[in-house]
Amino acid sequence: MDKLVISGGVPLNGQIRISGAKNSALPILAATLLAEAPVTIANIPHLHDITTMIELLCCMGVSVVVDERMNVEVDSSTLHSRSAPYDLVKTMRASILVLGPLLARYGEARVSFPGGCAIGSRPVDQHLRGLEALGAEIEIDGGYINARARGRLRGAHILMDMVTVGGTENLMMAASLAVGRTVIENAAREPEIVDLANCINILGGDVRGAGTDTLTIEGVERLRGGRYTIMPDRIETGTYLAAAAATRGRVLLKNTDPRLLEAVLLKLEEAGAQITTGVDWIELDMGGQQPRAVHLRTAPYPAFPTDMQAQITALNAVADGVGTITETIFENRLIQIHELNRMGAKISQQGNTAIITGVPFLKGAPVMASDLRASACLVIAGLVAQAKPWWTASITLIAAMNASRKSSSSSAPAFAGWRADAEAGTMAQSLTLAITKGRIIAEVLPMLARAGIFPDEDIATSRKLVFGTNRADLRLLVLRGSDVPTYVQFGAADLGIAGKDTLLEHSGADFYEPVDMGIARCRLMTAGLVGLAPRPGRLRVATKYVNVARRYYAEQGRQVDIIKLYGGMELAPVMGLADEIVDIVDTGNTLIAHGLEPRALIADISSRLIVHKGALKTKYALIQPLIDQFRQLAAG
Repeated sequence: MDKLVISGGVPLNGQIRISGAKNSALPILAATLLAEAPVTIANIPHLHDITTMIELLCCMGVSVVVDERMNVEVDSSTLHSRSAPYDLVKTMRASILVLGPLLARYGEARVSFPGGCAIGSRPVDQHLRGLEALGAEIEIDGGYINARARGRLRGAHILMDMVTVGGTENLMMAASLAVGRTVIENAAREPEIVDLANCINILGGDVRGAGTDTLTIEGVERLRGGRYTIMPDRIETGTYLAAAAATRGRVLLKNTDPRLLEAVLLKLEEAGAQITTGVDWIELDMGGQQPRAVHLRTAPYPAFPTDMQAQITALNAVADGVGTITETIFENRLIQIHELNRMGAKISQQGNTAIITGVPFLKGAPVMASDLRASACLVIAGLVAQAKPWWTASITLIAAMNASRKSSSSSAPAFAGWRADAEAGTMAQSLTLAITKGRIIAEVLPMLARAGIFPDEDIATSRKLVFGTNRADLRLLVLRGSDVPTYVQFGAADLGIAGKDTLLEHSGADFYEPVDMGIARCRLMTAGLVGLAPRPGRLRVATKYVNVARRYYAEQGRQVDIIKLYGGMELAPVMGLADEIVDIVDTGNTLIAHGLEPRALIADISSRLIVHKGALKTKYALIQPLIDQFRQLAAG
């Protein structure tokens, strides 16, 4: 996506589930290099930077498996290269975070220097000085950092000249496998540091003091495998809150943690927002009122985060009064004010301080986004621009934003009241229905036709995945079965049609199942070789329904080893790979052809209509009639 065209001028209202924190996921992915056994990371956000980090690990020989829930299993035992090449590191500065883990575990690392950044320089000298204090030999040659250790790294007392999040992370990871104790003073205190420390400790490390300015790491000989869940993204949370506040709207954010952004919440309350919080949710309500101007100064955590400065600048642009924003972290991070002024804002700059006189509304204009946070700022500005055809905000996105974000349209269905035209299409108070490809969509299309709904192209012959319909408020997504509930759960689709087998396997529960469509009927069963009774003791079971199989055999009191396959299930018992399979059975002819017989019924399967809970609340007038139509079609 190279451009966003936004028609705003209305309040944002709705609810969104917050993703995992990118700035936590990247160092934790790098930390998996420290472990001798596979590590599974859950709640990984779907972002380009994450893909780049995974690509970097893979190019070093690491085995990485990503499932449909964006759980990532990393096995570094297959690593064959200790080099991070320029072509990957230049696209993402966080690639430097593999330096410490490679050096600590393998005794050597060759990592390209990271490139520059639109918001200012981010030197890595603190990383290198700290590693040298731990006993590393560092040489800079041809744009690469060549690091070696004679034996294991050794614990040391390290005083950071300046607070650096990346430097703290790199040294923490390196010290976790060093001999003896390492003390890092003037360490970064960000929640992402705490998350990384918690992950290392889960894997058998000993990191203490995370969240304070002094870290104490007792080195261990090895780290084991394990599973860890990434914390919610506090900046994504704050961005949606700022957008709702600027547009005088109301938003409920789920799967987040209000403790992570107390400084941001205080400023939003100062701006006039009514904020209510729970253990894992935040609700903001402006009551339709114009926000009040606020003054803030960015500083390292727990002060106001630099990554939220641009978003509050946009809020101040349409606030009542005069506010000031002082940026102390990055020298070029006020660059977005020139683009805001193109939209009618009244902002002047004195050194590293922006002085903002609020105006009642902004006007749409073509603007350029220079980095990720400036992009978020301009999106918010587009949302508060007065809605007139000749005042549409057109935002051109350069590589800095594309490299670090998921599509902003992925959360749009959960917010009522705004329209974003982009490559993927147009969403303006519309519905997205995700349908499972293959047999299910073949049986759904005639039902849609009876309801007077027709795709704009022949789905059977088209290679597209997104289709418009003759209804301006409805589009269709054609996905593989396991993806449908994921799209609905996270709000990328408002409704979906998927097999009950897929829903049983899916562990999420943020949707309703209001209608049994009565189509694509079959059975989910166990099966084995004809005439061969299940052997006593532990069974080997081949299936793609891992969660379902585990639950079923646990209920039967049987111990099993699950072998996950994606196809050719019937071959597993024949070739001696498994004792039984768990799979869908229609006529049973395929089982018979391979000398298998069904053994036990797990569930009768048919396709179900599922609906995102938040979408049903915010788009009730559109969704409920569609549910009623499907209910009538299924009954008839």
